[in-house]
Amino acid sequence: MVREPRVGRREGGAMPFGGRAIRWSMIVGTLLGGIGIGATGHRLAAAPPSFTEAPLLRTDLAGIDNYELIVSRLETAPGWSHGRHYHAGHEIVYVLEGNGALVADGKPEQRLQAGTISYVPSGQIHAGRNTSRTEALKFLLFRIHVKSQPISIELN
Repeated sequence: MVREPRVGRREGGAMPFGGRAIRWSMIVGTLLGGIGIGATGHRLAAAPPSFTEAPLLRTDLAGIDNYELIVSRLETAPGWSHGRHYHAGHEIVYVLEGNGALVADGKPEQRLQAGTISYVPSGQIHAGRNTSRTEALKFLLFRIHVKSQPISIELN
């Protein structure tokens, strides 16, 4: 039986020094690459989904002391959520695009889609989220805000 020599190996099966160095560099490179990918993946997974808010109008309400109207356009990333919170003023949400959900304490979940309008009374504890994994949720947010109070009081 004739045995073909393996590429990169000496007679007797031993790898030359160069082959050993290449093998070790491949092992170390693979490990370091895996650690780098794992760390990056962890960092990306840990980052909360984001949103952008563009203020459109902020004005005093005529004849109503200490109240203002704030109108904003919000765009949320797929999977975004805003945990339980409340406001000292009223909120009205009008959905432009996408799908979401609004959950107010003691009430059934309200599904949101383009054309949906929702009212959250002052002091009502609620949470909202973008239910899509692929599309942004875009909406107009109208706030009747008590000037001396924070816009949102977070609960968790």
